[in-house]
Amino acid sequence: MVGLAFAQDIKIQASISAATVGVNDQFTYSLEISGSAASLPEPELPEFNDFMVLSGPNSSTSIQIVNGSMSSTKSNTFYLQPTKEGTFTIPPAVVRYKGKVYKSNSVSIKVTKSAVRSTAANKPSAQSKSDSEISGQDLYIKTLVSKRKAYVGEQITVSYKLYFRAEVRGYDFKKQPSFPGFWKEDFEMARRPQTSREVVNGIAYNTAILKKYALFPAQIGKQSLDPIQAILEVVVKNRSRRRSLFDSFFDDPFGRTVQKVISTRPVTINVLPLPDRGKPKNFSGAVGDFTYSLRADKVKTRVNDAVSLKLKIKGAGNIKMAQLPKLSIPSDIEQYEPKISFKTSKNNGVIRGEKSAEIILVPRVAGAFTIKPVPFSYFDPTEKKYKTSRAQTLSLKVEKGNGQAAVSAAQNSGLSQKEVALLGKDIHYIKESGELEPLSYRPYRSAYFWGSISGLLILFMAFIIYDDRQARILGDARLVRSKRAGRFASKQLALAKRHLNDEEKGEFYKAVSLALRGFVQDKLNIELTEFSAANVRRKLSERGIPSEDIEAYSSVLEESDFKQFAGTGSSLEERRELFERAKTVLTRLEKWI
Repeated sequence: MVGLAFAQDIKIQASISAATVGVNDQFTYSLEISGSAASLPEPELPEFNDFMVLSGPNSSTSIQIVNGSMSSTKSNTFYLQPTKEGTFTIPPAVVRYKGKVYKSNSVSIKVTKSAVRSTAANKPSAQSKSDSEISGQDLYIKTLVSKRKAYVGEQITVSYKLYFRAEVRGYDFKKQPSFPGFWKEDFEMARRPQTSREVVNGIAYNTAILKKYALFPAQIGKQSLDPIQAILEVVVKNRSRRRSLFDSFFDDPFGRTVQKVISTRPVTINVLPLPDRGKPKNFSGAVGDFTYSLRADKVKTRVNDAVSLKLKIKGAGNIKMAQLPKLSIPSDIEQYEPKISFKTSKNNGVIRGEKSAEIILVPRVAGAFTIKPVPFSYFDPTEKKYKTSRAQTLSLKVEKGNGQAAVSAAQNSGLSQKEVALLGKDIHYIKESGELEPLSYRPYRSAYFWGSISGLLILFMAFIIYDDRQARILGDARLVRSKRAGRFASKQLALAKRHLNDEEKGEFYKAVSLALRGFVQDKLNIELTEFSAANVRRKLSERGIPSEDIEAYSSVLEESDFKQFAGTGSSLEERRELFERAKTVLTRLEKWI
């Protein structure tokens, strides 16, 4: 279909490669401007509202001089794909030249479920005919999953495999899968995927894995994996056909490259709940195969000397979601906030890793102490049962240090620790003089006395009201969590700011992640086991929060989590930018929840 618009020495021509196309097919839209001027103006291109631009504008300019007369031509070509079925019109393009406005013709195209190419009216150009020679039997992509049925938290490996018989020179992804309802881990892929040969229904194909993910289901029920769309650069070989002798001078002997868009089909995963039978009370959601250990750098020390304990969970599974067990530390030993470290490996398609916590203990009194670790329970999906791993109990012997004689003597006498703290202090000073009042003095007759009594009564009533309000607040756990959300987030952001310039970047990303997670968890009363990307999106959406704010929150949280655990490098400027984004997101969410 071709249209022309003439204006003195300017000619504009708009054309498309086919009048009827399928909804999954591509076509070309070309705009050609020609005239006698050496420098032609740039056109104002039309809006392609009902089409997806796969490539373009691809521009070219040519100049010809024939018998002393010069002419030039400027071409702009787009590769388009329809987004839905129907009949659509691409509006005219506009050219402004020497104070005048010129318009090209508009073009109409019919989009059907599948292209109709048999009639003469819909006969494609040579280019689209060559494109149609690449059929679904020559090129398709398939979703491969390691299992269609899995437990919550169990790893599922998803691969996107390309099958091709045509020559593929490059690829990109038009649509990436979002995996709602899953926690995902990306496998790093080579820039040039390795290819292999595979026979399908008697036909030999070249194959290559383009993408690979490890998914951990977070919600029970049937969960769908969205399709993925890939844009491939495919070489179309020149086929023998009726042609001019001069065509061979301009043809690429190796063929030409066209773009082809292919999609996978949706895949459904049946996610099973973890069984209630045999579930330990201390089970915290770990699914996989793990070991648990506890070690101390020394078992014999002195009072006020630090001891380092290290808890470690190691194995294959959803290690990021595993919670470290708590320790039973005697009250006479002071413990500091643990330092959490995390690392993973992705060998042979299995997510493995270890999560550890280093805890500093400082004994304040001498004696023999026992540190008992709480058992660690997890669900083994291979054997379909719960297992419990127990670490070794540690015995710590603490000897007296300098200046501990008085403390030991006090302990032997049966005094408490608070009473021990008073040893060595002198008797308080005894006041030997004072002011006397006459016998006739009646304090209750003075205004000061009754004013004091009234003030005390008012203070007492205020205390009763305040205490009652605090009791109601403490009785409502949701209200308590909501009120502390802002303070917790501010505290974590302040901690992140202190770590902004540290070489150990993990502490910065950890604080930012805790601020974002803690704020939403406390505001929406979400338990840790229920905190998933899909669940958070749904709950924020139910509160009427705009989608752009939800996307901004998810983006900052995902980036901080990834860089915290992956240990990827980042510049100071990038960390500052992430910090400001986190502050902005929390400020906007504060207005809604």
